[in-house]
Amino acid sequence: MSPSLEEYFEERVLLPEQGGGTFSDTERAFLSRYMGEDFEAALKRQGLAQPAAVESISGELAAPVPVAPAPGDPGSEVSDAAALEAGLRDVRELKLVGFQVAGQEFAVPIAQVQEVLRAMPLTRLPAAPDHIAGVTNLRGRVAPMVDLSKILDLSTPSRDNRFVIVCRGRGMLVGLLVEAIAAMHQVSGQDVEWAVEARVGVASDLIAGLLKVGDGLVKILSVDSLFQKVLKS
Repeated sequence: MSPSLEEYFEERVLLPEQGGGTFSDTERAFLSRYMGEDFEAALKRQGLAQPAAVESISGELAAPVPVAPAPGDPGSEVSDAAALEAGLRDVRELKLVGFQVAGQEFAVPIAQVQEVLRAMPLTRLPAAPDHIAGVTNLRGRVAPMVDLSKILDLSTPSRDNRFVIVCRGRGMLVGLLVEAIAAMHQVSGQDVEWAVEARVGVASDLIAGLLKVGDGLVKILSVDSLFQKVLKS
């Protein structure tokens, strides 16, 4: 049986505040689109210049990676994100954070997750699409929060989103709003079926693979594709 998130991590520690004062090119493009060119002033007016109070239930899940691209190499973060996801198909053991949205089971690779938080108040962006529920300042980085039931076009309405899975890639953080944390899956890479676009009944471009657990199937999100969709909204 897969352990619960609480069982998987023995210590529940808050991460130190990170970031602040600088923005990656990706963050600037996102914030200027929905908050205007003078988004830094808008962030201050809306109380987003300082990190929000958050409650971590996981501690740090993976080694931190730079959010902004290396100087002189603006494409490094994009290529690294895509390469990481492609490389997951060849690993011998895969660790996944399982969760529920609209009554369905999903998972994301732990290598792409920063931490898991309890849900917190969000600041709405009136100009943003419906699947962006709002933004918040996570440890010094302003991150959009994604309503997965809407971005995945799920027919069943999502219930209360009680947790946030914070993912990183392409120069920014994105929070995934989920109803419940299901389990930590530790599986052989051979147990995952990849290239399943024709077999899934949700937004197929956002599903990277399927994992059979008992009598059910867990849909593995393509975090990189989800980031691309958020940035192109």
